[in-house]
Amino acid sequence: IGANIIEKGTANGTVTDNDGRFSLNLTTSNPVLVISTIGYKTVEVTVGNRSILNLEMYEDTELLDEVVVVGYGTMRKSDISGASVTVGEDAIRGSVITNLDQALQGRAAGVTSVMTSGAPGSSVSIRVRGQSTINANAEPLYVIDGVIVQGGGRSGHDFGLGDALGNSPISTISPLSTINPSDILSMEILKDASATAIYGAQGANGVVLITTKRGKAGEARFTYEGMYGVQRQAARVDMMNLREFAEYSNQVSLSENRPEFADPSLLGAGTNWQDAVFRRAPMYQHQLSAEGGTDAVRYFVSGSFMKQDGTIIGTKFNRYSFRTNLDSQLKKWLKLGLNAMYSQTDERLGLADSQEGVITYSLLTPPDIPIYDLDGNYASVIREGYTRINPIAMVLDEDILLGRNKLNGSIFADVMPLKNLVWHSELGFDIGSSRGERFEPSVRYGNWSRDKNMSSIQKNDNRFWQLKNYLTYSGNRDKHSYTMMLGQEMWESTYEYQSVTASSLPSNNLNSNQNVNEQLNLFE
Repeated sequence: IGANIIEKGTANGTVTDNDGRFSLNLTTSNPVLVISTIGYKTVEVTVGNRSILNLEMYEDTELLDEVVVVGYGTMRKSDISGASVTVGEDAIRGSVITNLDQALQGRAAGVTSVMTSGAPGSSVSIRVRGQSTINANAEPLYVIDGVIVQGGGRSGHDFGLGDALGNSPISTISPLSTINPSDILSMEILKDASATAIYGAQGANGVVLITTKRGKAGEARFTYEGMYGVQRQAARVDMMNLREFAEYSNQVSLSENRPEFADPSLLGAGTNWQDAVFRRAPMYQHQLSAEGGTDAVRYFVSGSFMKQDGTIIGTKFNRYSFRTNLDSQLKKWLKLGLNAMYSQTDERLGLADSQEGVITYSLLTPPDIPIYDLDGNYASVIREGYTRINPIAMVLDEDILLGRNKLNGSIFADVMPLKNLVWHSELGFDIGSSRGERFEPSVRYGNWSRDKNMSSIQKNDNRFWQLKNYLTYSGNRDKHSYTMMLGQEMWESTYEYQSVTASSLPSNNLNSNQNVNEQLNLFE
């Protein structure tokens, strides 16, 4: 609400209003006032004969860690009895991350985080209280500036393409990948029941409270952040080259007196399928932000673009994001605010995960199979009893595209009808849509063929509205402080899902009007 004013050496004190006004009857002959508030350096001033004091307080970034976001408010860390962990802005800024949930890796005690996939835009699996279930979702609840994020951090239903587009699995998609990590000020992880009780059953797996940056009064400040990096696999499976494979195959076939290879010593290295499938993948990000304002109006605006190529050929992730945070002190008793974020992502996914993925096939395909045959087509994998698709053809011939749009934010008002009493009213929203497309062409590679092409389209739309109202009364008496809250919350969530699959299309040209119209008409 304001700053704490204490007459030094006594229990005599008061609290200022939002404009810094206060009155205090002094009890000592040479009074010294101690002024303090969270996040600012403490000031001591000798009053003397003055009846009006004009003071200025300066931020103390070291003291900002004293504040922890809990439920619908903030508390001093020393006053919290529940278990919580804070990840600050410095920890986020000092690391190269593309997804917000990656910022929790190795930075929060008692929180387990595991990359579920190396694909760009994929999620990190977060466990705040350990693995409490085998099949059900154990991800924590994510809340951004008081608004719940729809779709868990590892949601395969809301944002994935799933089995609706075929039997082969695809990489898990994270809804948090739509959020720009550079916009984040801090993250609080609430771990135990006392800290998460206000969220009810939704917080059973823990709660991650995300606070975004806000403007500060002063001249406009522009900040540019640029990042460029290269990704690669930390390690690869040690596999036999062609000569070693030939010698091994001949040893296996000794019982039949029928060597597979006439003279292995004449052979070269053959095809290294891991080298063919994996690559050194560049990624870069550009962000421009502006902040500033007056005591009456403060703003923070940012825009960013990120492009990340996957370490598997043919995969990529692009993100465009925009954020606006506004605070307006219209009256000394009335404050209005706006938080808004819009993002758009475009992805090309790959069949990378599980036993039906390209990584598995690259390890199972022998080195004597070339990538291309003599006619320049993809070679097929032929062995006794089976034929298999070329791993490179699996990646480059099949298109799995995903586009997403997300709008998240809130509009709020703070009204202070009485000193130390604040009524907070907030309307929050989280609106998202996604469109996934997958196309498998009809092809023939040597003895391997797919006779029928197949195309699938999936559309997801979700809307979440949240209305909160609560009264907060706080104050100090002697050496004690207290806060009381009375609140109400209601929310509504809707989800729409559409999926259509067609096969034996007239052409392998996915963009042909005949093919596209056959599927799009089903959505009308």
